Amino acid sequence: MTDISARNAIEALRAGVPNHAAILLLDTDESGLQQKFWDALQLVDGALRDEEQPEGMVIAGAFGAGKSHQLGCLGMLAQQQNFIVSLVPVSKETPLFDPGRLFAAAIRAAVVPDAVDDVMTAVMARLHPHSDRYEALEYWTTAEARAGRLSPLFAALLHLIPRRMTDPDDHARVGRFFAGGKLSIALVKSWLREAGAGRLFELASAREADLALQRLRFAPRFFRAAGYSGWCVLFDEVELIARYSALQRARSYAELTRWLGADKEERIPGMMTVAALTDDFPDQMFQQRRDDERLPPLLETRGLHRQAAMARNGMAWLQSRKLRLSAPDEAKLHRSLDKIAALYNDAYGWTPPPIEIGERRAGKSMRQYIKSWITTWDMMRLYGEVPVIAAETIAIDYSESSEIEEAVALSGTEDVC
Repeated sequence: MTDISARNAIEALRAGVPNHAAILLLDTDESGLQQKFWDALQLVDGALRDEEQPEGMVIAGAFGAGKSHQLGCLGMLAQQQNFIVSLVPVSKETPLFDPGRLFAAAIRAAVVPDAVDDVMTAVMARLHPHSDRYEALEYWTTAEARAGRLSPLFAALLHLIPRRMTDPDDHARVGRFFAGGKLSIALVKSWLREAGAGRLFELASAREADLALQRLRFAPRFFRAAGYSGWCVLFDEVELIARYSALQRARSYAELTRWLGADKEERIPGMMTVAALTDDFPDQMFQQRRDDERLPPLLETRGLHRQAAMARNGMAWLQSRKLRLSAPDEAKLHRSLDKIAALYNDAYGWTPPPIEIGERRAGKSMRQYIKSWITTWDMMRLYGEVPVIAAETIAIDYSESSEIEEAVALSGTEDVC
């Protein structure tokens, strides 16, 4: 490892947000969880043929326990199996209750195996329109459009790709539409006329909220048509749900259910999803705030009975199906200390003297251990002093915050223009 990449890895560990190099360096001692994830990936292909989705996973751990690190490890496993992988932290800009923004964030974050292009550029470059996979995608898309479950625009664009998409700009427009962008219906109709297919498709504008869910179902199959195994989406910091208002929390639980494949009527074939949240989230939200009792009726009073059922499923899942990360034992701490010491030496050309792993106590996170080691070496390297480090656990804020929702401009009523 070069001194630059080593230093980047140290800075990532110091900040508590491990990068690729740090994830490769440190093991997780979660072989059971990784095996469960691996097994689920193997089910994606067969499940898609049966119009099913493997059940997703929910990882729970204390603040700083290594949830982001674990998601990074799972993402690498998925890429090794030729999955396109998206790591999506829930945030103000990526609210869990907004399907359109959630899909757009997942597309932006998508990493394609052995490619540096954005996901749609990479996928469209690998399409072979006369292949069995492409023909299977066309067949499915046409059937879904005829059944009214998909806009005919998807079928029209797949028809045009081998017949009309010689202009790089037009090719890019199609990719942007599949990624969540707008596309002129009039322009597509003109393309169809030029291709002699002006009467094949009845195109009309569609609500952006409807297109968001249709793109979500279309994307994994589109990726598979280009030769990839499917789409793996990893949601981090899902506990931000707690900061939403009651109505948006209810919608968030329903959306999480959709992505996890936890509702038999809302499966996304071709996808595998993992969500990570803090381990005390269920107690805070279901034992203390009683979301599981209060929120489904809130949706039902608005006529959103399907979403209410999905929210119930999602909350039940979070209460009973989560996988807890194990606390690091002494052997793992010593292994990690030795590895990070070697990394620190590569980063700064300075050999860290031996230090103790630090006080072991209940609730102390892996992040606290690592940051204390790096801080100790920093002080010794720069000032020749051995610091006394005091650490405090900051309580996670689960209170509602209007600021989060004010940052979101919902776009559910816009039409494709």
